[in-house]
Amino acid sequence: MSHPTGSRSKAACGTKIPPATHPIGQRTLWILLAAIGLSSILLRQAFPIVAIAAPHDDYLFITLAESLLQGRWLGDYNHLTHAKGVAYPVFLALNQLAGWPLKLTEHILYLGAALYFSHMLGRIVNARWLTIVTFMLLAFNPAPWSPVVGGRVIREGLYTSLTLLMFALALRCYILPDGTSVTQALRKHWAGLSLLGLVGGVFWLTREEGVWLLPSMGMLVVYGLMVRWRQGVAILPALAYLGLPLMVAQLPIQTVNTLNYRQYGVYHHNDFHSPDFVAAYGALSRIRHDAWQRYVVFPKDARERAYRFSAAARELKPHLEGDLGQAWRAIGCDQTRTTPCPEILSGWFMWALRDAVQAAGHYQTAPQAAAFYRQLATQINTACDQSPGECLPRRQTLVPPWRPQYAADTLRASAQIATTLTNLHGLPIGPGEGFGTPKQLDTMARITHQPVAAPPPSATLHQMAMGLAAAQRLILRYGLPLALLAGAWATLQALRNRKLNACHAIGLALTAAIAVRVLLLGFLEATSIPSNNMLYLSPALPLALALIPVACAAHLQRHTTSTAT
Repeated sequence: MSHPTGSRSKAACGTKIPPATHPIGQRTLWILLAAIGLSSILLRQAFPIVAIAAPHDDYLFITLAESLLQGRWLGDYNHLTHAKGVAYPVFLALNQLAGWPLKLTEHILYLGAALYFSHMLGRIVNARWLTIVTFMLLAFNPAPWSPVVGGRVIREGLYTSLTLLMFALALRCYILPDGTSVTQALRKHWAGLSLLGLVGGVFWLTREEGVWLLPSMGMLVVYGLMVRWRQGVAILPALAYLGLPLMVAQLPIQTVNTLNYRQYGVYHHNDFHSPDFVAAYGALSRIRHDAWQRYVVFPKDARERAYRFSAAARELKPHLEGDLGQAWRAIGCDQTRTTPCPEILSGWFMWALRDAVQAAGHYQTAPQAAAFYRQLATQINTACDQSPGECLPRRQTLVPPWRPQYAADTLRASAQIATTLTNLHGLPIGPGEGFGTPKQLDTMARITHQPVAAPPPSATLHQMAMGLAAAQRLILRYGLPLALLAGAWATLQALRNRKLNACHAIGLALTAAIAVRVLLLGFLEATSIPSNNMLYLSPALPLALALIPVACAAHLQRHTTSTAT
């Protein structure tokens, strides 16, 4: 059996470490890793599922999975069919067929991704302690024990694992040292590159904001090409080395697009990526407001202009101004504790718009809905072009119109979100309270293979989880800022001395992923919807935990190199 952390005489981070000097034997390593994994599973299984029959979130994934299991693809078409990515409902359906408790499957998948990621780090740095420490931190990530994250039947249960797995595969294909040229690396890693693309495609089909991970992936790819540049680079192999994951990623995406076209007559996988819906939303948001209000994209005065501009918009008036609109206004205001709150807030307006189009009878088929959105966009844009004083320039985006104060607001919100991440604010440990009708709860139990009214964890396991969460909170509170500072200093020194190594590249990629996620949520918090919560931060939490030992490894490597010199 090969060394799980590599047996090369020279580590990728630049320090000569003969295999015989490993203080941890191979057998001991695997025993420790197995003990950590089993302990993590035991602790995770103590926390029950939280059944929340939210029609636009948890229960939507359940109903889509049930349609898949009935052989009806995503079921009868309506305004929620393509509202969210299909990957998690497919995961739910496959797990139901397997007969496993959902949360056990999610956690085993997460531990597998965490172990592979930790294994790759250990091999790259040639340090078994790094594999153990990283896996321990990731295995006892407290998010799965929280009712607001791990307890829910929601896509973050899959998304976080896919995030870690993409990082691990990128490390395997682009960072792990093998002394090969690009052509040789392509031959050696074609299977890993293909798997990276497949995982990336599923990642893209899980949530709508997958672009947040692209800068980090780009950094790892660039570093891999730089290292292999010395071996000689041929253009075609280099393009294949870069393009193979992108090409394979299209397989799941285009498969879903094709199935949607066959079933519903539209070639896309998510309405929020559909040009028709985005054009209509952008047209409505370009109408000027009499007075700007934060989090309000389509206030009363703008709606009145839209009704005057467009016959399609007038079809929505009874619903946006009636009980439907009032319901969405109340939901947004209640969840944000906004008073007074006379308007539908922007985070909920996109759902109010879709509900209004459904109520107006335009969601009988997918082509009919797309045609209505195109008509709405065309009528609004035509009227705006004829009355430029009442509208902003044309726009086709879900992003609200830019205002100068958003820059400072985004930075301020991002700082608060970073504080939430480092202190694990809003991450209670223990069981939670769900809701739903008896029929909904029965369906959730059947699809997840888990009781929705399970007993809470024992006092011992609960106290153990609380203690581990408190320890992780301290590690993040002090370790993450130190890791960021140390990593920044070490990288600057390496760039100045032209000695950038794999530790620096990995640290930079992890830092970029965390920073982009925090900034993205900061922008949403400042402009659109409250986003300062651990549910949205949960995909970045394992990366933040992993950055700390990576920074320690980089420091130890630098110290060892300096001492040897």
